[in-house]
Amino acid sequence: MTEEKHALKGLRVLDFTWVYAGPFATRQLVDLGAEVIKVEPVETGALERHYSLVLERNGVAQSSYAVFLNRGKKSLSINLKTEKGLNIIRALAKKSDIVLSNMAPGTMKSLQLGYEDIKKINSRIIYCEISCFGQFGSYANEPGFDIIAQAASGYCGQSDPPMPAPMAIGDSNAAMHATAAILAALYYREKTGIGQYIDISMTDCLFHSHENNPTGYLFSNRTVLPAKNGRWLAAYSPYALIKGKDGFVAIAALSDALWEKLVQAMGQDYAWLMTHPRTNALGKRNSYENAPFVHTILEEWLQKFVTVEQAEAHLRKAGVPAMKVRGFEEICDAPYIKDREMLVKIKQPFVGEIEIYNSPFKMTETPGRVMGYAPLLGENNREILSRDLGYGDEAIDQLFAEGVLYKEEAVERLPEELKRLS
Repeated sequence: MTEEKHALKGLRVLDFTWVYAGPFATRQLVDLGAEVIKVEPVETGALERHYSLVLERNGVAQSSYAVFLNRGKKSLSINLKTEKGLNIIRALAKKSDIVLSNMAPGTMKSLQLGYEDIKKINSRIIYCEISCFGQFGSYANEPGFDIIAQAASGYCGQSDPPMPAPMAIGDSNAAMHATAAILAALYYREKTGIGQYIDISMTDCLFHSHENNPTGYLFSNRTVLPAKNGRWLAAYSPYALIKGKDGFVAIAALSDALWEKLVQAMGQDYAWLMTHPRTNALGKRNSYENAPFVHTILEEWLQKFVTVEQAEAHLRKAGVPAMKVRGFEEICDAPYIKDREMLVKIKQPFVGEIEIYNSPFKMTETPGRVMGYAPLLGENNREILSRDLGYGDEAIDQLFAEGVLYKEEAVERLPEELKRLS
């Protein structure tokens, strides 16, 4: 069997992350082959271990939230309030490539594990921090979660009524920006041997991602106020969720060629749209004045179909980008998910076989993939200290006895469980 190749094989990440933004970023790195050591508080572990959905199976409680974010990582549960715990982290930092944290600004520095502290140990370190408002600025010390960044960045305010995204878009967006910055820093280090510090603000990343209406406001020297978007986009058409008798269909036809296909699909009764002065050119359709006009007509036409599935099929056959709005439970078996293997099965200890998201990095030489199950709290303490730092069993046992290291009880049952699952 050919040995699998991984783009980031050989890189070590010290992961001081929790909840979503940070763990999502390190999940990208582990999927690409990096070794990610997740540093977790003793006894409680990272906060996401307590987020829904928590199920107890075979006497072990595990969170779907944590499992999906932390698959393939290693768990080091260590007391950072002890000098011995800090010394272990410093020793690991000396042998690591990347440190990533999304704790509140100042937290890592207060632990004497800030960038300047780690840089003294390892000048090649790439150190990334993710926070709601960044590490400097008037709001830097404000507490913040995903929904705060959505509100602060204007993301929620672009909807009418104001609406948060149904997923943690602030966290995931910042995580992918962090991943890109880390990879750029690795490339720079490859050329120069110099590490660096990366400051990622969730609010910055969402603000930077604004598209049509906000850019138009700036382009007009702040004279054309951004319009609000609902299920119809304010200045793009057709580009909307169009209501049918039993649901909604997303329709996007933002070119003259696609517009012609759409009008032909609508039938002879709507042929006048090709010549009407409000709809006969792309620039006219993509305007605040005319987009609602187009969407109103589309909604009238869609009512002619008994089901939105029929409308979707009719439009797709005509070459018009269209998709019924589906719930998550509907898309798990959709061909565009299955064909690209975006759901794969893994065996999670004490749970059994589960489906889990696969990596979206489809690459010819080094594709991303799920690297393994999510670790139990403190599962890899002994492995990391003995393999990387040369600790013997007696010294490690003493650290457990002193409360410097911690592992949940189920770790003792793990060898037998892994044998059962194999």
